[in-house]
Amino acid sequence: MSATITAAAAGSAASASVASAAAAASASAVAAAKASAIAAALAAELPPLSQTIGALFVGWGISTLVFGMFCLQTWTYFTRYPSDSIWNKMLVSLIWALEVTHQALIGHACWTYTTTDFGHVEAIFLEETVWCVSAVVLLGAVVGAIVKLFLGYRVYKISKGNYLWFGIISSLAISQLGTAIAFSVQASQVLISELIKLKTLGTVSLSLGAATDIVTALVLCFYLHTMRTGYRRSDGVINRLIVFSVNTGALTSAFSLSVVVLYQVMPNNFIFIAIYFLVCKLYSNSCLATLNSRRFVGGRGTDAQANTDGSSHALAVLPGGPRSRQVTLNDLEGKDSKANLQIGVRQEVSVVRDDKVPTLSYTDLKDALERPVAF
Repeated sequence: MSATITAAAAGSAASASVASAAAAASASAVAAAKASAIAAALAAELPPLSQTIGALFVGWGISTLVFGMFCLQTWTYFTRYPSDSIWNKMLVSLIWALEVTHQALIGHACWTYTTTDFGHVEAIFLEETVWCVSAVVLLGAVVGAIVKLFLGYRVYKISKGNYLWFGIISSLAISQLGTAIAFSVQASQVLISELIKLKTLGTVSLSLGAATDIVTALVLCFYLHTMRTGYRRSDGVINRLIVFSVNTGALTSAFSLSVVVLYQVMPNNFIFIAIYFLVCKLYSNSCLATLNSRRFVGGRGTDAQANTDGSSHALAVLPGGPRSRQVTLNDLEGKDSKANLQIGVRQEVSVVRDDKVPTLSYTDLKDALERPVAF
């Protein structure tokens, strides 16, 4: 009797086990079928590899080259300006550290999509966005905001303390950073194929960045133009600064707008992501180029004509008149000229009468006074 009960119990357990296994197998089959259906649907609409993995690889390669240019500019800054402000050195060091991290994250994203998921292109679109891609967006926004605030402070100094424009530029930069943070957080929670749902947020963020660059360049050009004196030497320096400001703002804003357009037109591939890799590098290079160009715009392009100890160098000492003024590197770089020593360049001719020294004639005196000063 007991043997019969035991056998029945064993048979019941076996039946339950078989039923459980069958249910699990059925669930697995359903999940596999569903995944296969999704994969097939995506595969039918997947862009070619040249627009996904290929674009990502090209973006990584070009960003590596631009990162190398940034490292060269960083080395140039520290060797050319050893006595520069400690705040400028801290700024450059911070940007360099962020750029190293940014480039490493780009490399990790490329490794994941080209090596870890090699041969499974559809898996890229069935999985959540790799965390390093969201981190790249976040770090790029942080670097961009730092550079924008640096240029905004430059506008503040050149405009002799205009809080309005500094507030506008700072507000745009901080707003762009906030929207970029929101985009990166939401992007980490969706599939790559679903990034199109964040199109509005991404467009607003990139548009704010481009608007900040354009406003900064225009305001810088305006205040630099008001510093023109009508004299060729000082105006030449100002003209070079204007051209530099326009080119820098145009380059960064053009790339930001390119990302916006590509994101709107082709949101299902990686081309807009590859272009975005470069935007952060362009901001960093523009910041270092601004710092490294101070010697060039202040003289004739030689390093021997500049000093970085905070003193002011006069670019031109102009004669009296309604438009006369002295333009210094402090004015152009936004430094407070009241706190620094201004060094002027004057031409003096002394007439000394002595039995052993010949008298300077009126013609010689006139020629000496009319002779231009060699800087």
